[in-house]
Amino acid sequence: MNRIKFSKLSITAIFSLICLSACEPNKSNSTQLHPTSPSVTPEQSSSYQADVLVRGVYDPFILQPAEIRQPEQSALLRDLFEGLVIYDPQGNIVAGMAESWESADQKTWIFHLRQNAKWSNGEDVTAQDFVRSWQNLALSDNPQKEFLLYMNMQNAKQVIEQSMPVQQLGVQVLDEHSLQIQLDKSTPYLPKMLAHIALLPSYQATPEQKKAFITNGAYSVVEQTADRIQLSQNPYYLNDHRRAFSKVIYQKIDVQHSSQPIDIIQNVKHKSDNINYFPQLCTYFYEFNFRHPILKQKAVRSALISMIPSDIVSQYPFVMPNGINYLPNNMQFEQQRDFEPTLVEQKLQQAGITEQNPLKLRLTYDNNGLHQQIAEHLIRGWSQSDLIRVQAEPVSYQTLLEKRVKGDFQIIRSGWCADYNDPSAFLSMLHSQSADNKMGFSDPEIDQLLAQTLSPDISAQKRTAVYQQIIERTQQEYVMMPIFQYATPVSIAPNVAGYNVTNPTGVIYSKDLYRLNLPKPTDIK
Repeated sequence: MNRIKFSKLSITAIFSLICLSACEPNKSNSTQLHPTSPSVTPEQSSSYQADVLVRGVYDPFILQPAEIRQPEQSALLRDLFEGLVIYDPQGNIVAGMAESWESADQKTWIFHLRQNAKWSNGEDVTAQDFVRSWQNLALSDNPQKEFLLYMNMQNAKQVIEQSMPVQQLGVQVLDEHSLQIQLDKSTPYLPKMLAHIALLPSYQATPEQKKAFITNGAYSVVEQTADRIQLSQNPYYLNDHRRAFSKVIYQKIDVQHSSQPIDIIQNVKHKSDNINYFPQLCTYFYEFNFRHPILKQKAVRSALISMIPSDIVSQYPFVMPNGINYLPNNMQFEQQRDFEPTLVEQKLQQAGITEQNPLKLRLTYDNNGLHQQIAEHLIRGWSQSDLIRVQAEPVSYQTLLEKRVKGDFQIIRSGWCADYNDPSAFLSMLHSQSADNKMGFSDPEIDQLLAQTLSPDISAQKRTAVYQQIIERTQQEYVMMPIFQYATPVSIAPNVAGYNVTNPTGVIYSKDLYRLNLPKPTDIK
């Protein structure tokens, strides 16, 4: 089953979802740091080495960001390398190699590195390590280089197209521990974007150092075989030296898994009793074509959304309903719509729809798996009204993409995945001039509010309030038809803690984890 991501980005690839029926959700998931106080039997504890964390992976080991092809491959890299900023267990941005940053106009940003930031060989991490890495990214054939464009980095397009020298890319060294990022336009959420896996620094090794694998993250490589990589604590890592696990092992496994104890497997593909479902920054919805004379009427969109079956995704453990908006749940505000079923017919009739002149809909969707099942649910729900006639249009995934780009649809299956944890990653597509807005949706009020969020004078608190206004406006206008938010199944041993099941970023650093019934990282001196 494919997941569609309509965005200017090609970074977050369209991956196949797994665990359609093999996994059962963990009924005891908590919104707090999990687990808080579960009981762990002596038998469970004895199956694991106390200070060794074992992480299972299905995909080949990737030790360079440019080679990543699956999101699960980033976990190892995030243990080995650290960017300017990182995530905390809740998915919020915190300082990484950069200890502080500032911008007067949200276009020119200055980041100051930690004075004690070191590579695993004891050398200083410098601003040049980041500049060099990003310049190499711009000149590479790695599709992740498009992220530089999405960041609004100055001259990124010309440098990527090689019509301008790489030295003109909007990032430069100010001094050994300071770098400047120059953008084409105000981007107040830039720090949130800098946790992206493509933006890790690179060490410039001498010929004599080529055999050594030098890192700046919490761990370093000490041993590698075809199916196993062993890490040990990087002694020069000073961002957070309180790491509970002295060793981290990445173990290659197959879909059937192996008999040896594994502490954590992200996007697990086998049956397990210890599965937690982490939300993704990825939502699934249907789009209306606002060029259609009937669908551009708010009453009609309202009626159709109100008729979505409440149990449409209840049988799928790997998804979670995302309420009344197409944004992920962590970006929504406490709001509710009160639908009155008896008013549905009235709303349709107000739009001139009668039994003699029924609403004829064409529903376009992928012709396989989950997509077809959800479409059938929608069709059954709408067909309960004598005023609606639905024509199913199942097509291939490629045809679906082409139809959306051309605007050749009435209601079409869609979706959106974000590469950073901020409402702007979803709301920007609503702008009437956005290249990602294929619905023909245009609302001067939303355009004006979006412009406000980019103002260099607006505070973070005020920006959040404006985001809320935009979200409320999309709800009032019934802009899209939300279905669900994707979730990632993660198998985690019952005696491992330090993660948060509400974290939507998919990032779980080994340095944050610890084993229950043993000292927590904060207790380690």
